[in-house]
Amino acid sequence: MTAHDIDVLVVHIVGHGELAASSSEKLYVLDPRGERLTVPVTHWIELIEDHPRRHRPHTLFILDVCYAGQVAVEAWHTRQQVSRRRAWVLAATGAQEQAFGYRLSQAATQVLHRYRDGELRIDRSLPYIPAKTVYQEIERVVSRLVDIDRGPVQHILTSLVPSHVDIDLPFFPNPGYGGLKDLGPPVELPENVLPEIARLTEWAGDPEHFRRRASGGHPVARDGLYGYFSGREVEIAELATWLDGGAPALRVVTGKPGVGKSALLGVLVCAAHPALRKATRGIWGQLRNRPGENDRLVVVHARRLTLDQMARSLEQQILAVCPTGRPPDAPSPSMGPAGRLASLLDAPDDGSPVTVVVDALDEAEEPRDIASVLLVPLARRALAEPGLLRIVVGARGEDGLRELFRLAELRGLVTDLDTVPATQVRLGVRDYVQNLLEHDTPYAGSALGGVRRALADGMAEGLVGNGPEADHRDRLEWGEFLTAGLYVHYLLATSQLSCADRDAPAARRLGQQVPRSLLELLQLDLRRHSGQKHLLSVLTALAYAQGRGMPERVLAHAAQAFTSNPDATATIPSQELHTLLDSSARFYLRRDIDTDGTTLYRLFHEGLADQLRLLHATSPDHGDSP
Repeated sequence: MTAHDIDVLVVHIVGHGELAASSSEKLYVLDPRGERLTVPVTHWIELIEDHPRRHRPHTLFILDVCYAGQVAVEAWHTRQQVSRRRAWVLAATGAQEQAFGYRLSQAATQVLHRYRDGELRIDRSLPYIPAKTVYQEIERVVSRLVDIDRGPVQHILTSLVPSHVDIDLPFFPNPGYGGLKDLGPPVELPENVLPEIARLTEWAGDPEHFRRRASGGHPVARDGLYGYFSGREVEIAELATWLDGGAPALRVVTGKPGVGKSALLGVLVCAAHPALRKATRGIWGQLRNRPGENDRLVVVHARRLTLDQMARSLEQQILAVCPTGRPPDAPSPSMGPAGRLASLLDAPDDGSPVTVVVDALDEAEEPRDIASVLLVPLARRALAEPGLLRIVVGARGEDGLRELFRLAELRGLVTDLDTVPATQVRLGVRDYVQNLLEHDTPYAGSALGGVRRALADGMAEGLVGNGPEADHRDRLEWGEFLTAGLYVHYLLATSQLSCADRDAPAARRLGQQVPRSLLELLQLDLRRHSGQKHLLSVLTALAYAQGRGMPERVLAHAAQAFTSNPDATATIPSQELHTLLDSSARFYLRRDIDTDGTTLYRLFHEGLADQLRLLHATSPDHGDSP
């Protein structure tokens, strides 16, 4: 029987295998009577690989039989171009070795169950667990079974792949894929816009990101249905005018962590993008200056995207807004991804430029490559040919993006939110706090208007200062708006505001106590999460992480060194660690993806890492309490 309606097939054989006595040494599987099946296993692979015009699903042969590795090292198959292969082998043992005790099947079952149950995790941005990672886990379990059995050594063998080739195989779906959005549970938009937004999501536009950041409610764990965005009137007016066709063709929005880059771009995207405009009117409708609807708008949330993913997202969206555009049939190697995208814009059309909004470029997988290979060439083309393309990028000023920033400074515009006058920031923070308190809180009533205003004034003064000296005051290490939102969340969660009921002076004093340093805010948050006994030890361990970060498997052990009573033989239970990383700790984290697909964690700010290392070094007991 032949199946024509499947794309992925897994064939799992458990039994006995036998090599042909001839020099061919072909592998045969034995039937229940001990007789060889009519054809060797290689014939099954040939049915897939030798007929490229037929339907050929990606097929994984899991062979838990003796000598199974013979099939994995077939010379003709290993010489085949990797990208064209459809058949792959996971063998229980080597080509000339026997298999014992169905170890491969036991190991595969255990590993897949651990992924299913969340004990093992792969980064949630990956739709499939990399086959190499699964095979490594299976090999570990097989080795452990060998130790338990005290039997003959056994090693698995898989289809050979050249070391320079990186290939994605669709055999092991990632149970966590697409789950756990940036902040809080995903919230559905109105049904009448779901198809458009679903398409935008497929193109890495990530409407949830822009909507949540635009709302400004994420620090207090609110959904993105209503807008709390406040301040930034000058920047909103400038960028709204720019989105409506203003010059120059290149802009960069930058600033420290949490300063509001994504909120600023997000509220403008919600107002201008046809797929978001109607559904998000409650977010952007209060803006005094706002852009018109733009049917030539392309948006990308770059967080965790690779260069290829970014280029593919831009191409799909440009083709959608420029339907007459066609990618070149045979692009020259020298064209590169930027040239390919530019060729889509050369197609005859109505003449209006395509506007590209890229947010969180510094959080992409390959920000330096995306900037140098894709965005800088596109920006140069946009500046040289006005009316073709317009680009705005939101990113922190990191070394790898220096060329893009230099180009924007010389020939475009840079909006640096860190240089906004303190008076404007203070008024924006004040209004933001009031907006948060006026909705869905015990302090929304008219009788408590004085308390809301006093708390907001005190908090804005504490974070930014007041009067002429505010511009000369040391600015916060991270964003005032985000700090204010988190402090409001802390006050509401701990009922601290109850002591200021109907007492405006007390509310003002409470607002003035807002933390101005990362460590102070962390200590407040740790007290709020006093039930999370491993939170501080996990964050402290990550303060010592090197390079791109620390994987969960290592973190579970490393965190034990920073507890008050470290036990060298114990680790944090995986489920407890996962819950911690996905909830209480996640605000403080930056994530990356290792080559095996596992998530790497590091602290989002080096200043926080410095403070935690200092706290650990000076703490008498190096314990879990702040």
